[in-house]
Amino acid sequence: MPPEQLVKDMLARLTEASLYIEQGLTEGTAEIVNGILDEIEAEDLPPVAKQEVRSYADSLLKSLGVKSRESSVSPDDFKATDPVQLYEYGLALLDGQFWEEAIRQLSLAANLGVEVLKCRELCGDCAVKLERWQEAFAFYQSVYADESLGAELKKTILAKIAKCSQEQKKAAAGVAASAPNSPAPSAQSEVNNPSVLSLDSYLADATIGRTATSWTDRVGNPLTGSVHSYQVTDVLHFGSSSFIVELQDQSNGRKFAGQALTERLKNAIPVERLAAWTKKQMSINSRHLVRVYDLANLEGHFFVVREHLPLSLCDLLSEGAGMPVPLAAKLGYQVLDALGDLHLHMASDGKIRNMFHLDLRPSRVLLDKEKPRLKLYNGGLWKEIEAASPDKTALRELPLPHLAYRAPEQFRVYLARKRPPIFTDIYLFGMLMYEMLTGIPAFKASSFEEYEIQHCEQYPTPPRVWRSEIPEELNDLVMNCLALDPIRRFRSSTQISLALEKTFSSALSRAGDELYRTYIKKLGLSQQS
Repeated sequence: MPPEQLVKDMLARLTEASLYIEQGLTEGTAEIVNGILDEIEAEDLPPVAKQEVRSYADSLLKSLGVKSRESSVSPDDFKATDPVQLYEYGLALLDGQFWEEAIRQLSLAANLGVEVLKCRELCGDCAVKLERWQEAFAFYQSVYADESLGAELKKTILAKIAKCSQEQKKAAAGVAASAPNSPAPSAQSEVNNPSVLSLDSYLADATIGRTATSWTDRVGNPLTGSVHSYQVTDVLHFGSSSFIVELQDQSNGRKFAGQALTERLKNAIPVERLAAWTKKQMSINSRHLVRVYDLANLEGHFFVVREHLPLSLCDLLSEGAGMPVPLAAKLGYQVLDALGDLHLHMASDGKIRNMFHLDLRPSRVLLDKEKPRLKLYNGGLWKEIEAASPDKTALRELPLPHLAYRAPEQFRVYLARKRPPIFTDIYLFGMLMYEMLTGIPAFKASSFEEYEIQHCEQYPTPPRVWRSEIPEELNDLVMNCLALDPIRRFRSSTQISLALEKTFSSALSRAGDELYRTYIKKLGLSQQS
């Protein structure tokens, strides 16, 4: 095959690979690109031709997060090539709107050291014209990562990265929406097997009208000092790890939420251990932690009797859009208050109890529907279940959506480096803040292995890329919480709270009741009970 045709064929195959990337079909694409690189190195071709193919391949590998290989082409091979002429030719191709060829020539010029940042930015612009968003994103990121980048250019590049990210998001949403019988992105199920959910739904419905009574220990002592009877009056929610019913105290008519573990986890924790956790929760007095009042038994299903709030953070994130920044900051500030109370709360006996949530995700954050007030629940329960039944709580056993809210050290224990669990809660807080600000989880994957790699080896796209109105200080705060190494994260929830107070005091005060009511009304949640 003539050299010109060989190069053209390889470039066409790389273009096909770029289409796979744009459509999200990344599995195996790096191998295809590397295979083409192997072929080009084996061919006896002019250095400029080799570098043309290599530059395109490198840009694709960067978009996949794969490190490019060292080139066998030496700078000495280009002595006969005038890099300035390559750059000028690339600009001429831009004027003529020959985007594909301009990328090749400008990439060559950048590799030869001529106007490197400008060439990469222009390559990104050309990729945008071709609607190859992933490729453009890679070019822009390589510019943004350069330490010599000036403030103004950095701002310009960040805006371009944001556009690419948004277009990728639209494309992904379009593909998902066009798939037959595919659920909306925000409606991702928390269970692996729909039949499990159906069984728990049936069990929850079957409890309506029946009576649960306060659990008593072996000598007949209830946690509250007296035995209460609760009638199950409604089903409030069922998920992958628990289902919630409405309980009414038959002595005074007072209503509570009753939370029981699903069939999968029903026997994962001895009732005595669940009772001990419940008693600890009853001793906590915090305005941002859900109040727990009792533990009730209904024929082997044990219900934690607690207060009920009508909304969860899942409801506010259901549209896949970021909250108003002041509102996200205000709610985040309250989450930090709750974590602080959990980490260092003083029990009724005057002793400080160190408890850590370790299962913080949107469904664990409950909200009022009139005022921007939230409360966390289940703080420390997952740790108790893990200790009692490690086989049932192994990360590989969890539904995939849960893995979006796990820290690196929960995947790979050695990464904890003997740091206390407070650093894990800080990472999980960062995941919550990221989603509140952007409307999307920091990581999304289709397998356990993908989630493990993302959490343990990668950083998410900074929130400000998705929304330019997010202040840089808030962007940096979230990214600090999401540091892979626990020791590089904030030291405590109080430290993060002080940073929020210092930088966003006006934003926190602006996020009043009216902003919140308007926001949940927009989401159609204002009538939800």
